[in-house]
Amino acid sequence: MLTKSVSLTSGGEAYVDFKVNPYEAAFDYDVENGRCAISLSNQYGTDAAFSFRIKRIAPLSDSYADVGKYRVWLEDSFVKHTYEELCCLQLTDAYGRKSRSDGFKVNCACDPATRAVLDLGLPLVRIITENGEEPRCDYVSCPPGCMGGGIRNATKVPGSVTILSGDEIRYASGNYKKDASGMTVKIRGNTSAYPAKKPFKIKLQKKADLLGRGNDAKYKDKEWLLLRYDQLKMLAGLKVNELIGMSWTPAFQFVNLVFNGDYRGVYMLAESVKRNEDCRLRVSKAGYVIEYDAYWWNEDVTFTNGWNPSMAYTFKYPDSDDVTPEEVAYIRKYIGRVESAIVDGTYEQRIDVVSFARWLAAHDILGSLDGAGSNMYLTKYDATDNSKLAMANLWDFDGIYQRKDTWATAHIWGANYFPTLLFSTNPAFREAYANVCEGNARTICKVTANYLKNFANSDTGKALDASLVQDNKRWHGGEVPVEQCYMVAKEWFDSRPGWLLNAVASLR
Repeated sequence: MLTKSVSLTSGGEAYVDFKVNPYEAAFDYDVENGRCAISLSNQYGTDAAFSFRIKRIAPLSDSYADVGKYRVWLEDSFVKHTYEELCCLQLTDAYGRKSRSDGFKVNCACDPATRAVLDLGLPLVRIITENGEEPRCDYVSCPPGCMGGGIRNATKVPGSVTILSGDEIRYASGNYKKDASGMTVKIRGNTSAYPAKKPFKIKLQKKADLLGRGNDAKYKDKEWLLLRYDQLKMLAGLKVNELIGMSWTPAFQFVNLVFNGDYRGVYMLAESVKRNEDCRLRVSKAGYVIEYDAYWWNEDVTFTNGWNPSMAYTFKYPDSDDVTPEEVAYIRKYIGRVESAIVDGTYEQRIDVVSFARWLAAHDILGSLDGAGSNMYLTKYDATDNSKLAMANLWDFDGIYQRKDTWATAHIWGANYFPTLLFSTNPAFREAYANVCEGNARTICKVTANYLKNFANSDTGKALDASLVQDNKRWHGGEVPVEQCYMVAKEWFDSRPGWLLNAVASLR
């Protein structure tokens, strides 16, 4: 070996030089053809190198003095971001003779900035975009008679995403190559996209489970979200979603984000709300995921039957780029039948009553302020009368804990269907709703409060606290300690069942 040691950066490459003896030895050094006669192993030649691999091999130069000398480019394998390995090259010449080089050392040291973020204790999401480009968007206001602000023309920026946890690299997308590797990232949201700390949507070029749950085949998907930290509200809201029995509960993890070398603070790396029969919303390829959407005015394809002029339906699956006029016509007609059935009391033929009851009960337990229940996602398994319209998971919990001693706004707001269902001449929904509350409210509140307490005392809770200190430095304050978030939630869940169950009894 002409090189005795070499340093790699995480995901980077470096080279070592070697000389063959005799110098005219013939061997295959084309790593692309699969017959390369050079391999990497540990210094004893017994096991393959683990943390890095050969990327390419070439003669050192055309100079006569360099005959028999070669250069091997080594590439980090995205397994660990800190390591040191002693290894050697093994060579098989054209006559089948084998030889082994002297040992040489390969090390990879985590850069100090990355190490400092990792030492906070949360997983680190590292995004690097091509040419350091930042995602951009335009900000727009709603038309008269509508609600909210939104974004348009969000740019999709190609690059790579790597997730580090401890000394391990949990996931690495590689550099962007359409349909093969890497990812695109863009700003997402509506009013949530207005602050300086942006939420993002990641779209992988190959499906994977970014949460590292140990069953990539089950949980893999292309779409993932980086949501701004929300003072444990999503943790509480999704626990209620799970305990009340909604068909799917999105998974997420608290992470630190470094974007093009810039620390962006604490985020929630989450599954997006989308069709995936294996691990997200169970809807067939002939089915629908739609949203009863206050921001419909900012979407390309919408429909309404006139229930309320401030709301309309938008498409999550098929998305607005793929949905056909025939598909729009079908689901619009079905929603029209649903609305007619809600008015005349025959709704049991058209909707999954229990899912509607659970969804509303969950928001009443949480005391949600948002009139549209934050996000109202609905599903229809297929395009036949064999499936009914069902409420999907809860989502977006910014407005919880804000309706003390009164109903959640979705319970009483006439823009959605719940007031009409509650006071229908058909008591089926009212009874289902009351049964869900009376059978679950106390237990859900107690279990959720204990869940948050255990989280606050956990290693992850402590790591989140340490990370929030740095987040406040980056964004000039605003985030409060985890224990304080837990105490706010505890006060809510301790007091909510008493009022709620008395209020539900009045509906009987």
